[in-house]
Amino acid sequence: MRHEALGRVNDRIEIVGHHVYPGYLVRGSKMTVMIEAGINILGPTYYEGITGILGSFHDLDAVLVTHGHYDHLGALPYLKKRSPGLKAGGFHTVEALLQKEKVIKNMNFLSAELVDYFPQLVREDISPGELAIEAVTFEYSLKEGDSIDLGDLTIHVYETPGHTRDHLSFYIPEMGLLFPGEALGNPIIELPGEVKVEFLSSFSEYLNSIEKLMRLRGDVTMMAMSHLYYYDGEDIQGFFDKTYNSTIRYGNLIEEYLDRADGDIERACSIMVKREYDEKGTVYQERNAYISNVTAQVNAVAMSRD
Repeated sequence: MRHEALGRVNDRIEIVGHHVYPGYLVRGSKMTVMIEAGINILGPTYYEGITGILGSFHDLDAVLVTHGHYDHLGALPYLKKRSPGLKAGGFHTVEALLQKEKVIKNMNFLSAELVDYFPQLVREDISPGELAIEAVTFEYSLKEGDSIDLGDLTIHVYETPGHTRDHLSFYIPEMGLLFPGEALGNPIIELPGEVKVEFLSSFSEYLNSIEKLMRLRGDVTMMAMSHLYYYDGEDIQGFFDKTYNSTIRYGNLIEEYLDRADGDIERACSIMVKREYDEKGTVYQERNAYISNVTAQVNAVAMSRD
């Protein structure tokens, strides 16, 4: 079954923030962590939600992020300033990424753009400067095979590149709980039976990452997506199948556009945008964002041909 990603899931899992950018609070017997840190303007909402659940924000031990995109770590600097002892974890390159002035500037620009889409989340009592994305220390530098002991629960780390090079997924075997990040694509609100394919850095690695996570499918009883929903029951297996098949189909579609353009990437992107976005009108994404993603995706498929 598909559930909106917000509120209480069970006595171990509660979701704070906003269903588009959920923060998954996982409580073990020794440690409590949050998976994902969404967009920066949600910082106060996460803070208040966590405080309300735990009684004190200082009882949150760590925040783990799946990858270095602004809508997955945006609130992390705000949250770390609220509690100096709060630890952060992610792939080992994410901390270095946040040291780059150009990256930080772009993340804050993109964050500011989101204000128009979520005006209800803007807090008049908190200045934009308090919410700005900035460099933070990552106490957990994570890689394939690492694990984090929460006491009676263990978070296992899987490297799942393809959406980005620094992408991780997390799995808690004691609960059969998988946090795939965007390694399995994303749900689509308007098309419940479809999956949005999300490879940006590498098509082949993205497909390999899907196959890696599919090897867990027999044990997964809950799949917590980084956007919109979490799944349980038969819908989990259906999502695995949909994301794999959708990725193959989408890769083949891009191949067709590359063939039509005689391998010219820029021309293939132009043709694809005109046909898939402008003419069909079935892509539920802002046009400039779509163009940016398509350009990365066509490049990724073209690279896989070499």
